[in-house]
Amino acid sequence: MAATTPSSPKVRAVAWDPTGTAALSICPVPTTTQQNQQKPAAPSSGATELLLDVFLSHDGTGCNAEETECLLRQLDARDEWIEEQQSQRGNHKSSSKRIALKKLSMDYRAAMCECLMQLQAKQQQLSGATAAAGGDDSEGNNNGSDNLDLLTLTFAISHLAEIFLLPSLSPSSLSSSSPNVISRLDGGLSGSLTADTVRYLRLHHSKSHDLLELPHVEELLSSDQPEYYQAKSSSNNDDSIPGPFEYPYWNLLLQMVKSGQLENAWTVLTHHSACRHAEAAAMTGRPLTPEGEGFAVLRAILLSAPLPGGRGDYYCVDDAGLDDYLEEDALEREEKEARLNAGFNRNSGSNGDENEENAVPPENINEQYVNGVPRNAYLMWEDRPRHADRLRKLRYFRDLRRCGQPSDESQYNSPSVLPDVYQPNSALSIFHTWQEVIRREISSKSSSGGGALDALFRRFPPLQQIISVLIGKVPPIIANDPNLMWSESFLMELLYSQPDIKPESVAVRANAIMSSRNKVDGCNHALDEIILSIMSGNAGQVVETMFSLCGGSSGAALPATVTSLLCNLLIDAECISSEKNSSSSVNIQIELLLLAAEGILSSFSVQEQSNVGVRAAVRLLLPHAPPKRIAGKIAYEPRISATIAEAISHRLPGTDAETRDLLHLCEEAVRLGSVRIADACESLAFSRASFHRKQGHLHREVYWLLRGMEIQSNELPTQFQRNFGFACRRHFDALCEKSANDLITMLAATTFAAGGGSANEEREFASVLQAAQSVLEAVVQDEDMTSLLKSHMEANLLKYAVDIALADAMGDTVRMASDIVRCLEERCMTGDGYGGVVSTLANPKMYHNLLHIATAILHREEALFNGTMESTKCAFSVHGMHILMARLTQVLAWEGIIASSSAISKTPSKERKEYFHAMRLTLCKGLMRAFAEAQTNSSAKDCNGGGGPSLEEEVDQMLSPCI
Repeated sequence: MAATTPSSPKVRAVAWDPTGTAALSICPVPTTTQQNQQKPAAPSSGATELLLDVFLSHDGTGCNAEETECLLRQLDARDEWIEEQQSQRGNHKSSSKRIALKKLSMDYRAAMCECLMQLQAKQQQLSGATAAAGGDDSEGNNNGSDNLDLLTLTFAISHLAEIFLLPSLSPSSLSSSSPNVISRLDGGLSGSLTADTVRYLRLHHSKSHDLLELPHVEELLSSDQPEYYQAKSSSNNDDSIPGPFEYPYWNLLLQMVKSGQLENAWTVLTHHSACRHAEAAAMTGRPLTPEGEGFAVLRAILLSAPLPGGRGDYYCVDDAGLDDYLEEDALEREEKEARLNAGFNRNSGSNGDENEENAVPPENINEQYVNGVPRNAYLMWEDRPRHADRLRKLRYFRDLRRCGQPSDESQYNSPSVLPDVYQPNSALSIFHTWQEVIRREISSKSSSGGGALDALFRRFPPLQQIISVLIGKVPPIIANDPNLMWSESFLMELLYSQPDIKPESVAVRANAIMSSRNKVDGCNHALDEIILSIMSGNAGQVVETMFSLCGGSSGAALPATVTSLLCNLLIDAECISSEKNSSSSVNIQIELLLLAAEGILSSFSVQEQSNVGVRAAVRLLLPHAPPKRIAGKIAYEPRISATIAEAISHRLPGTDAETRDLLHLCEEAVRLGSVRIADACESLAFSRASFHRKQGHLHREVYWLLRGMEIQSNELPTQFQRNFGFACRRHFDALCEKSANDLITMLAATTFAAGGGSANEEREFASVLQAAQSVLEAVVQDEDMTSLLKSHMEANLLKYAVDIALADAMGDTVRMASDIVRCLEERCMTGDGYGGVVSTLANPKMYHNLLHIATAILHREEALFNGTMESTKCAFSVHGMHILMARLTQVLAWEGIIASSSAISKTPSKERKEYFHAMRLTLCKGLMRAFAEAQTNSSAKDCNGGGGPSLEEEVDQMLSPCI
């Protein structure tokens, strides 16, 4: 705030935005030059515009809806994993940990995969809308493409790390007795990594899976003779299909064969003009020509290929390796429901499923085309062949039901029962059988003058060169193609030459192929070195790449979070260590967690979604915040706790639900002894109580004050507990004391006033009583805090004040007298927060009003006294009268009516002296009646043998110096 004197320098007002967590608002101060050069003001609209400079404590880049969903899904998966590990804490088997780590990695990738698909669809939609409008949004498209590229790279690195660094789900690998998590590079069987490596290369380094969906490819295949189709000269260069052949059709077929997408390769061949003619001839019943026989043989070969990673049909394991994991429960549940429905509807002839319109029934997926090569033989390269075949069968049954056909398992004639675990010899034997069939069919040394494919090869020479790839012989025209990428060469080797490659040799062969291609290209690629490093088992390279290349250090919420979560996953898998060592002076796990939390907080603050940012950041950090008992000592990471506390303290919740949710998140950390987080949680509760105080909601205000007090006095461990906390307790004490004081003041001013209270005063008293009752009800209804507040001074004061008002309404003067005495009598406060201090429940400011009410009660009793012992009544006991007279003596000293040791001297007015003189006289008369009534009651008790203090005991208690 600027100073008022002209000579004082002007300063800028600085404040944190209470609704955010990373926004710092700075009020600008114009210089003298700027003030002198101001232009005439525009006509005022009734409001003054104030421009604030807002700075962020961290670099946030925002987080769109798709990325936010991905981030939250990953946090959900991490929390489920932690909960599962805690439930299995007594289980020392390493197999459960390996399975959990593998599934956690797949959950992370599934969230990223869903996010990628949504962002790609969104970008295509925006590009289409921009093109339709005729606008140019190249800058926006470039930004979107950059984000997609970074997320795609992140997805690829995560996939690669899962394959080469994490353990397998195969029962054979889980049977190891080693307590450590074993990666698939450690003693893996030959060929055990081939299928996953093929899928990785297809998904992240090949574009063959998207080719058939491109418009120019659809145009090519729909032509009359696609094998001779040539693109128009005016076509975009991006529409060309790379390859060594003159016609794009053969290049398209080669792309499918190189990546092992043989189902799509057959789809391409079905559009060949000769194949269509042969199919038309077969439909009319004419005998097949040699070319027709050749296409039939090609169909059998391509659709029976036992390739590692699958041949690209709908029932194969997807290239991301996620469908089997994500769909297993749904497929099993759908199959179970279908069986139940089939049992209920057997008599009616309906299977209970809704059929899709114009659905084409699927072909029999177990129909064998090549002797000795089952159609599902490609699953033998999987870690769990039998499990994969089960899911393949369930998908087939689902398609049958959608077409209205029965899905009876008895009709599913599997050609062979696949093994439960991967067996390299069995998979390789069937693979060699398949290749031997191909060699026999393309051989030109048969007695008939050539194999079944000879006619096709003579008419279409590119086809022979492409088919030769299937037997592991890559022709020079293909191997020397300048457009051939290293990933395509590696795919052909893994698919057709060395499917049984040893896990430790994968990186060696990839390095050799990369080196040969780099010699042709004349350059080295940094990403290739990263891939080789991860394939060799270097887990540190994963974290470094995610941090430097994938946006982990950019301040963006999702990349930073993915980097941190993946680092934690590798640490749990014991691939890397988070501890400081001679080569690093930092704890990499803590640093990445803090960077991710800062990125989340600032990114969501940028888009005014601080509530989401705070909750996500707290969820990310909390598992690493609670203290851990190490060698009998409690140790915890203070920076994690400090970051959580700072995020919570800077957040002003908008709703009770948000506050309750944040407190619930931090509950476990507080119970384990994180004092700093407990302090932040108390401030969170206090901020919500302050909001309700401004709204006039006393009940909700008390509720949140009690929550803050509960955190400090009940949820923390015993050695860290504070008696009811700090801010919440001070305001709760003040609220109770003020409510009691207002109630007693109004009661003294209305009910016990000389002339009674006015109508307005009566209404005001009713309002004050209702407010005090509301506060008291909130305390009493709080089951968690009621027992702790039994000895609380201010809460008991409020209780007695309300009781006094209610007893007055019922005319119960004895109860009123008892409660007044309890408020005024001195007692030794022995609680932890009082330290043995001697005090009264009532504040000294309330003494006068309580004495005024007590005097009024005694004055009424005096008016009913007629001088006989039978009419001697006193609501106060002798002890109670002693308390009243002791407090009156204090009040008289404060008023200056009697001598006081206080250095401040007062001169009371005549009216005040007369008032207190009358009060003192009334108390003396009341004491007299109290003695008389006590004597009468004592005699009656002696006769009846009753208990209770005698008159002598009460007098001794009154004269005793003890409290």
